[in-house]
Amino acid sequence: MKFFSLENPIWKFIGNLADFFLLSCLWYLCCLPVVTAGAATTALYYVTLKMARGQEGQLIPAFFHSFKQNLKQATALWVGYLAVGILLVLDLVICLQTSSVAMFFTSVVLLACWALFITMLFPLVARCDNTIGALFKMGIAMALRNVMPVLAALMVTVAFFAVGVFVFWPVLLVAPGL
Repeated sequence: MKFFSLENPIWKFIGNLADFFLLSCLWYLCCLPVVTAGAATTALYYVTLKMARGQEGQLIPAFFHSFKQNLKQATALWVGYLAVGILLVLDLVICLQTSSVAMFFTSVVLLACWALFITMLFPLVARCDNTIGALFKMGIAMALRNVMPVLAALMVTVAFFAVGVFVFWPVLLVAPGL
């Protein structure tokens, strides 16, 4: 009868998968107004960091507590990063149309740095209570100091979404939480 025990690793895995599904649904819901994607991502990191430390509690109240607490700061950072990202992508498109190889590679490097920096930013907002400028500097410093782990995390994130979009769409139901 150990199969039906809540301590069984299979049931723990299924419970965690259900938690990730629930968190992903909350993240998608809160990202519907694109402006609040930063606050939703911060709340997602807040809850998953608590889960990693074994301090889960109730997922939905913890998610919305973090969402509400970090709404202004995370939204300001997200809007700024989104504007810079759009400019970098437009620059990349212009470089492709003008066939400027040097500018193309410069744009690609800047876009890669942007992606690395944004990967570290929202976990910092979830963990630290600081000013926007200090969080921005900390995110850049941490991304530069830990380039390989941050790059690996970025590649895993992109891979999950690519698999969800191009291969098996149900992956998208748990990808943000994972």
